Amino acid sequence: MKKGFDKFVKVYTEILCAFGCFFYLAFCICVLIQIISRNLLPSAPSWTEEAARYTFIYMVAFGCGVAILKDEFVFVEFLKDALEARGLHKVNKAIRLLVTVAMLVLSIFILVKAVPGLAFIKFRMVSTAMQLPMQVVYFSQVLMFGFMSISLVMRIIQMIRAWNDNSDEGSEWQKEVDEVKREVG
Repeated sequence: MKKGFDKFVKVYTEILCAFGCFFYLAFCICVLIQIISRNLLPSAPSWTEEAARYTFIYMVAFGCGVAILKDEFVFVEFLKDALEARGLHKVNKAIRLLVTVAMLVLSIFILVKAVPGLAFIKFRMVSTAMQLPMQVVYFSQVLMFGFMSISLVMRIIQMIRAWNDNSDEGSEWQKEVDEVKREVG
């Protein structure tokens, strides 16, 4: 079951990364069109700035879930280092678990209470340049907090499973992520 869960998390992460990369590529193309048209054409198309903004928003919506699973969100490093130096590994893990649970509660609260009012507005609103329904833009928030909630649940499961490990994280998937981080940076 442990390997099945790790494989599911890996596939889920790869899917989010693929969509995030697609929107990143679309963002780069929009910006490139904007730069080229402003420098080489008599007038720049007005839709490129708006398209770049919306593709960036969707890129972030898909990227948040990946950042949670790869443990890339910012946290107080000096507190972790101070606790680890004193040998308080369990206290450090407990604090990180509580913070992750608090993030899950907040993410679910925003997903249920705040986001539907924006994403599913009843009256017709369209963007200025592209005439894109704003529901499409606001739906990115549903995706972001939905993916964050799913990713936080998976992260909590990973943290609980790794509770008795001596390393910072115990899953094979997390070890692969740490190895890639060391190679890259």
